[in-house]
Amino acid sequence: MMTCVFILLGIIMCGIVIKVMPNNYRTVTLSNYTEEIKRLVSELESETLEEGMNKIYDFCINYSANAQLKGIDTVYSFGENTDQNVTTQTISSEVIFTDSNESYILSLSVSENTVNQIMVVFLKITPVILLLIFVISIIAAQIISRIITKPVVNISNISKKLTKLDMTWRCNTERTDEIGVLANNLDTMAERLNETINELTIANQQLQEDIEKEKEREKLQTEFFRAVSHELKTPLTILKGELEGMIYEIGKYKDTKKYLKHSLKVTDDIGKIIQEILSVAIMKEEHFKLNKKYFDLANTLKNICRKYQGIAEDKEIEIITNIQDTYEFNGDERLMENAISNVVGNAVIYSPKNEKVFIDFNDKVMKIENTGIHIEKEDLKQLFNPFFRVDKARSRNTGGSGLGLYITKTIFDYHKISYKVENTDKGVLFTIKLP
Repeated sequence: MMTCVFILLGIIMCGIVIKVMPNNYRTVTLSNYTEEIKRLVSELESETLEEGMNKIYDFCINYSANAQLKGIDTVYSFGENTDQNVTTQTISSEVIFTDSNESYILSLSVSENTVNQIMVVFLKITPVILLLIFVISIIAAQIISRIITKPVVNISNISKKLTKLDMTWRCNTERTDEIGVLANNLDTMAERLNETINELTIANQQLQEDIEKEKEREKLQTEFFRAVSHELKTPLTILKGELEGMIYEIGKYKDTKKYLKHSLKVTDDIGKIIQEILSVAIMKEEHFKLNKKYFDLANTLKNICRKYQGIAEDKEIEIITNIQDTYEFNGDERLMENAISNVVGNAVIYSPKNEKVFIDFNDKVMKIENTGIHIEKEDLKQLFNPFFRVDKARSRNTGGSGLGLYITKTIFDYHKISYKVENTDKGVLFTIKLP
């Protein structure tokens, strides 16, 4: 397209030159010719007739002119005869020579044949001129395309890509002109937009993660309260049945002394469940913070072992300890005591008679192993879920609520403590690794 425009402009310019140049040349030539005649006449007035005729002759040769010097009785002609069909320009002037008192009329004529010759030359070289215009137009179009058009098209294509949020493209130009400034500004805008998009992407991902966490939290809360309702429903139903039986003296419930004691125990169990639920609720609050301080965790573990010594003796269970003298730990002392007490208590309470409980604490690692029992693999996966019991019937007889290990898990997670439960050849091993 651009090449065609350049060729068309070249042809127009060529036509203008062919049309205007001869006329302009004629005007200039005739103007110069008039000035030269005036100069010649001025010189002839200081010359003899013979000298003047020589100068007129030379003038005619130099200017391809014809001259006629007319006296009273004589006429002198100079130059070639003029073709009657050729346009001429004639100038006449009076001349008086120094060796004669006679006045002569000098007539000088110049033809426009020279101009016509120029026209012929131009017409002959017109094809060459047109060819040159064509070649120059192609070269000029390529140069302009490389300098202006191509960079602009490139910037336009990159802009289209940017509108589709493809920020990987850059103009990468070293130009310092207006196009270079535009390209650099476009690159800067792309970089800033890319940074903004990345920031928005990260923020969106974080928002999605927060939403998913909130959904999971709400789901866990729903499941927790559903489990709470179920756990409280059973002992309340038992308590209601026993009280109604004693009030109306139905069957075995006539023995109110016996069943009042049992009803009291049921209320104690309900109280323990409620207390544990409250403990979980407090720790799940958004603004909950640990009451951290340094305390002797080794001494805490020793006190827990002494607390369960009586139950262990009743079941003829031996507690074997290997606990380092002291260990300063930065954490919530009350919660850590509760968490470890749940683990040690489970090991003692749920072990068969005449078995052993091994408690080892050294080098930031605490191991609690009870023998004579194993937990199914499927049950191991759910061991820390709220209200989950390996043996529900046995757990109820021992007063377990199913919240002990869930509370332990929550406390350990707050303290960034790693833990795991696994079966061994001897029994079940609970491993606690302090940070």
